[in-house]
Amino acid sequence: MTDEPNATETNEPLPAGLDDPRYEVKWRKKRDTPAAPATPAPEADASVASASTETVDVQELQRELDKERERVKDLQDRWQRAAADLANLRRRTEQERGEVEQFASMRLVQEILPVLDNFERAISTIPSNLGMLTWIQGVMLIQRHLEALLEQRGLIPIEAQGQSFNPHYHEAVSERDQEGVAPGTVIQEYQRGYSMHGRVIRPTLVEIAKAPAAQAPAEEPQAPSEPLPTDTPDAEQIAAETEIENPGP
Repeated sequence: MTDEPNATETNEPLPAGLDDPRYEVKWRKKRDTPAAPATPAPEADASVASASTETVDVQELQRELDKERERVKDLQDRWQRAAADLANLRRRTEQERGEVEQFASMRLVQEILPVLDNFERAISTIPSNLGMLTWIQGVMLIQRHLEALLEQRGLIPIEAQGQSFNPHYHEAVSERDQEGVAPGTVIQEYQRGYSMHGRVIRPTLVEIAKAPAAQAPAEEPQAPSEPLPTDTPDAEQIAAETEIENPGP
């Protein structure tokens, strides 16, 4: 490939003022200088850097978002547990308050029971011909009123007569033989027992039938005793021999 013709090599005359040899040297240096490599535009580098920065920012924001979501979930779980604990605490508090009220009334009713027993004893000793008197009817009315108030508090009498003995509700004070009655059956009630709110506050004092005594086994016939030997010395002979062996003073 040939170089382009120089302005000095052509036959054309140089413009006026360009025949200076210094101009020719400058023109030749400018023509022979290699072109500089093309450099990327600064706008392209800026766009690439901006894109990478935006990617890093999005990833960081995503991590922070996930972290906040986990924090919100943990707070929700804690709130739910706290709400459940508060509900359980309220339920237990109400239950304990009710039990305290029940136990307080049980203590009061237990102290009133002897009064109820005295009413029953007094009414049971009234003669039948005096049962229609006004003051006796008034005493019976007071007893029924007291029983109704105690029943409203939850007092329930324990039935015992004719039933099988139950150590949870009955307390046996005696036992005796009773024909036609199964052993362990209550045949007499001495003091009525009561329960309240599913608990026994006083057992019933009862007498129960006991099992019949076992018959003694028949005695075996004894063998006949052997006859005493006939050569046994009598009492006088034994006494005489004793005096000889032990002479007196």
